[in-house]
Amino acid sequence: MNSNPQTARAAAKAGSSVDCSSDTSSPDTAYADAIQALADLGDQPLDIHEICRLRRAGGFTDDLALTECEAQAINTRLYGLSAISALLIGADDDGSFKLSKWLQGGLHSALYALTEDAQAVLHRANEKAAEGQKGAAG
Repeated sequence: MNSNPQTARAAAKAGSSVDCSSDTSSPDTAYADAIQALADLGDQPLDIHEICRLRRAGGFTDDLALTECEAQAINTRLYGLSAISALLIGADDDGSFKLSKWLQGGLHSALYALTEDAQAVLHRANEKAAEGQKGAAG
C-alpha cells in the first residue's frame, strides 16, 4: 500500500503489464488492480460530508439491536482487520519487513472478506430493525 500517489501510479503502470493468461498471475493482477484503484484516487481531499451522505443513503437509519453472537462476530472481524492492517502498514515501502506480492494480495483479499462479513451482519440486523419498525407502525 503506497502512500505516495506518484509511486502508486508508477506501480500500477508496471503492474498493468501482468500476463493474465495463467492462474499463477491472479494474485499479481489483484495487487495491480488495488494499486490502480489507489492511483485513481489521486490527490483528492477526503470529503467527510459525502461519506456521511453515502452512509445515510445506505439505509442505516434505525437503531440496531445486536445479539451477543452478532456483536462478537463483528468484533472478531474488526480484530482481524486490525491485525491485517498492521501487517500491511509494517510492510509498506518504508516498513520494517517485506511481504511478497502474493502474500500482500492474499491479505488484501482477507481484508475485503472480513469487511463484507461484518457488513453482512449489520445489514441483517438493519433488516430486522426495519421489519420491527413496519410491524410497530402497522
